[in-house]
This record gives sequence, C-alpha cells and structure tokens, in this order.
Amino acid sequence: MFDYAGAGNKYGLDSRAMENQHIPDNMCRMNDPDGSALVKGLCGDMMEMYLVIEDGRVSRASFHTDGCSSSIACGSAAARLAGGRTLDETLRISPADIIDDVGDLPIASAHCAILAVMALHKALADYL
Repeated sequence: MFDYAGAGNKYGLDSRAMENQHIPDNMCRMNDPDGSALVKGLCGDMMEMYLVIEDGRVSRASFHTDGCSSSIACGSAAARLAGGRTLDETLRISPADIIDDVGDLPIASAHCAILAVMALHKALADYL
C-alpha cells in the first residue's frame, strides 16, 4: 500500500493519509472544552487537543497543530477516533490505532501518531 519511494506525492503518504491532511476532520480550536491539552513533540510540532464530554463519553473532539502533513493526519485521526467513545475507551486509543486509521506513514513520521495520542490522553486527564 505505501510507496516508500514517495512517488505520487511529495510527502510519502498514502492516499488515506493525504485525504486526512487535505481535509482534516475537526481541525479547530474550541472556546470552552471540558478538557484540553497542548503538547510539543521532539520534532518541534505542537499538537492541541480539545474534548467535550457528555454522559461519560467524548461527544466532540477537535485538534489543532502547527505541524507537518503527518501531524495533521494523525491529529485528525485521534480526534475522529475519540468521538463517541467512553472515557476508558478513549484512554485505550494507541499510536497503532492512529496509524491504522491514517494509513501507512513513513517510519520517520510515526512519532506524529505518538504526539496525537499524548495530546488526546493529556486532554482527557485535564478533564478528569
């Protein structure tokens, strides 16, 4: 599925990852979230995550990043996967879940999935 030579796009991302980068789900800041977080990756990318919790579930999740296309794709996936889940289910979202949702990422960009999960879990901790 993934073309390691990067043919077809300059980012080396597969078509699902490119779709997430070009049309990100929930890429916006929230004014009054129940939980929020800002984390900075070793690469310098910043990832913000915002959660609205209703009846023990994530009813809305959004993110914002100043990062690369891989950070955008991973932040979008984390916000999308969190939506509708219980708090325990949200805590179980892993970087592997993000990578599975986004599609194959270049190995050098796998840290973006970790960054997105860190932001998601930290936003949930902020709520708790």
